[in-house]
Amino acid sequence: MRKSVFLLLFLLWGVLLSTAVAQNREFPNAVHAKLNFFDYGSLNDEDFKLGEGFEVGYFRNIAPFLNVGVPFKLGVAKLPGTSGNTVTTSLDLVFHLENIRNGAKVSPYAFAGGGYFMEEFENGHLQFPFGAGVNFRISEFAFINVQGEYRKSVEDMRDNVQLGVGFIYLLHKAPPKEVPPADRDRDGVPDISDNCPDQPGAAATAGCPDRDADGVADKDDLCPDEAGVATTNGCPDQDEDGVADKDDLCPTEAGTLDGCPDTDRDGVADKDDDCPDEAGTVKGCPDSDYDGIANKDDKCPQDPGPESNGGCPLVKDSDRDGVADDVDPCPDAAGPFNGCPDTDEDGVADNLDKCPNTAGPATNFGCPEVKEETKERLEFVTRNIQFETGMADLKIASFKILDELEEIMKQYPDYKLAINGHTDDVGHRADNLKLSAERAKTCFDYLVYRGIAENRMRSKGYGESRPIASNKSSRGREKNRRVEFKLVLDYDER
Repeated sequence: MRKSVFLLLFLLWGVLLSTAVAQNREFPNAVHAKLNFFDYGSLNDEDFKLGEGFEVGYFRNIAPFLNVGVPFKLGVAKLPGTSGNTVTTSLDLVFHLENIRNGAKVSPYAFAGGGYFMEEFENGHLQFPFGAGVNFRISEFAFINVQGEYRKSVEDMRDNVQLGVGFIYLLHKAPPKEVPPADRDRDGVPDISDNCPDQPGAAATAGCPDRDADGVADKDDLCPDEAGVATTNGCPDQDEDGVADKDDLCPTEAGTLDGCPDTDRDGVADKDDDCPDEAGTVKGCPDSDYDGIANKDDKCPQDPGPESNGGCPLVKDSDRDGVADDVDPCPDAAGPFNGCPDTDEDGVADNLDKCPNTAGPATNFGCPEVKEETKERLEFVTRNIQFETGMADLKIASFKILDELEEIMKQYPDYKLAINGHTDDVGHRADNLKLSAERAKTCFDYLVYRGIAENRMRSKGYGESRPIASNKSSRGREKNRRVEFKLVLDYDER
């Protein structure tokens, strides 16, 4: 008896735990009520013994297609071995395989579980129900239920079959009551959609006033008393060029320059262009030699010269860039930078640009700056290159690390790579200098093997002359034993 009670409590604890775990799942809870008809005779070699009762219960969906329930049954039965009617009760824990939320009109299911059965509220024992049933949907939340059940008892002569017909209802929240939307200014546009809730307006302007009725609310209309178009913020635009008449220097002619036409598209409006049909830079006129004098006024349109000399050069200018050869750093290459070109257009003349074909800031001699992440990768390579002890032979693990330098050199084609070897102060100075040079050369040779041009690299050994940490500790000496890799423009950079 005690074992049976303990098992039932354990099962109830299980369903409560399952329900707690499922609290955050969006599945329905349900309650049900049934009429039950049962027979204890046919399965126990006796005559058919019809009993009747009712059932109420609670079910919860804990996973897709899986429901758990706690039905309570009360009835009057004719039990084998007894005379007259016996009041029976049971409390079960059952698991249903069913998806009651799939919207189907008919939902079959199977179930199994366990429960505690009592006769006249005493003489309890365990029974294990299993069976199948069908739910017939009669509304969104209600079902008619028919269920057949076989109950296997741990006591002799108590196996039974049951048939139930009942009603299932899904618990749900009531829909919120509809509240008429607020409309303070009574313009027919609810406050929630009204951009001007305290000023009556039209629905077309989101509830805001529109005095000139042009479809642009007064608060956004730059011309609230003159009908216009939305593209010009509510202002008139006679020539429909997208420039409001009040800002249009040519309000009756469509154009792109302050509303004025520019036939040759040289950035000078036709009304101000001395050559409206020819693109140019001097009052809209061409200037072939870029000396600031329009071709039509230039006596030497192909040779730059001062205006005082009619646009003709005063002295020899081989590249015709307006800078005399005797003061032109680039006499054979025309350019705007004191007579020199700027091929990569980075603002640094080619004669001063260490990377004339790659744009870069003047602070870095016209070369692109080395990214911080690249510097970090070079530091990583420096820290992790390993050699055999006291030798210049690379450890196998170092090959993959050195391979990163190949990609870095491709990213910076104008840079050179300085490979500098260093040691600690253990041993003879001359031997350390030699070892550092050999280790640097080993790295140099490996990168040549990987396809990096020799003229883009230089290796050099410094021995123990440039420590970065104290040689008095093993940790410091370890840091001093290194091969450094640095991207440079000139090898005299350290």
